[in-house]
Amino acid sequence: MRILALDTSTPITSCALLEDDLVVWEKLLHEKAGDVLPSALGDLEGIQGVAVGLGPGSFTGLRVGLAAAKALSYARRLPIAGISSLQALASAEPGLVCAATEARRNEVFTQFFRDGVAQGEVGIVRAADLQLEGARLIRGTPSAVVIARLCRRSLLEKPYDAAVCFALAPDYRQGFANLT
Repeated sequence: MRILALDTSTPITSCALLEDDLVVWEKLLHEKAGDVLPSALGDLEGIQGVAVGLGPGSFTGLRVGLAAAKALSYARRLPIAGISSLQALASAEPGLVCAATEARRNEVFTQFFRDGVAQGEVGIVRAADLQLEGARLIRGTPSAVVIARLCRRSLLEKPYDAAVCFALAPDYRQGFANLT
């Protein structure tokens, strides 16, 4: 299966194309998602499924990424699947880890995982207050390659479904700075 995947939850946009489990290409782009999509997605011929990171993350970035993924899915009648961007960060890490991505204003989105399985809900904490409780910290940009691999089974098992396409929603968590 040929899967186009993207994650726009952080300031770095990750895009990838996988054929079965092999990476055809992968791009990490430092421009805003709205400035580089859809041109960053390259040649869309032969794509059989779309995978997307759902955040948590940047409000605008998530909207742009999910809108591009949904538009492609809808227009080409391709199955679509999404997954937590934090799970993509933690999926290959053994033991107890805390996946973290930048929120805003010195805050981070966090979630604990043990051997790739979530151990609680997503939290938002000030970076200075982050307590790892015996876990290793995993930070960075969620990989579109990992997102494609995590969504592959779902894409293989389910044909295009407009209801699934339109129901897919990003994780728009708000940080402390936005609660006033």
